[in-house]
Amino acid sequence: MRRRPSTPFRSCSTIASKRSRVAVLICSLLVGGAASGNAQSIELSLAPRGGLIAASLSFQWARADGVIDSLRAGLESRITFTTRLYESRQPAFSFPGDRLLSERTVTRSAFWDFLDHVFVVEQEGIPQKAYVDPRELIRGFFVLDQVFNVDMASATRRRLHVTARAQYEPVRLMPPLALISLVGAAARVTTPWVRRDAP
Repeated sequence: MRRRPSTPFRSCSTIASKRSRVAVLICSLLVGGAASGNAQSIELSLAPRGGLIAASLSFQWARADGVIDSLRAGLESRITFTTRLYESRQPAFSFPGDRLLSERTVTRSAFWDFLDHVFVVEQEGIPQKAYVDPRELIRGFFVLDQVFNVDMASATRRRLHVTARAQYEPVRLMPPLALISLVGAAARVTTPWVRRDAP
């Protein structure tokens, strides 16, 4: 499987037409995203798993179906999940605030492979994953499982909790489709932080 394969040569009119459709698609995603307001969120659930705290994250976006069209048009999407494990301090403790024990950041990119006709998800440190079914792509791209190695016997006593958020860029342009330089900043959506106490 190749990384971001180039498309075959086409006439100038065909290229111009494709770029026009891409620009319209980008505007549609931006306007739709702005109109949807707080339509994006992240779901977080925690469960004990053999001495670990397993955190399951799921990014929810009202325009998730638009991701498929944008990828097939030659655009790249990127999502970054951030999870943090904290220990809540006792009220009488001399230092304010909670203690950060661990922080994990995972970034994924998704694009359409024009040669193999599959959706591809890349994540640093693991092999590429290919998806034929768009619904499987959405699940594979927007869902993440993380684990934190903790002493579960003392988790309740230590008052541990996990927070998470996601930052999503639905229309990151891939070369040579660098049409709009401000798209990356304009299209980025960030969920509020959510918190769950350790089980």
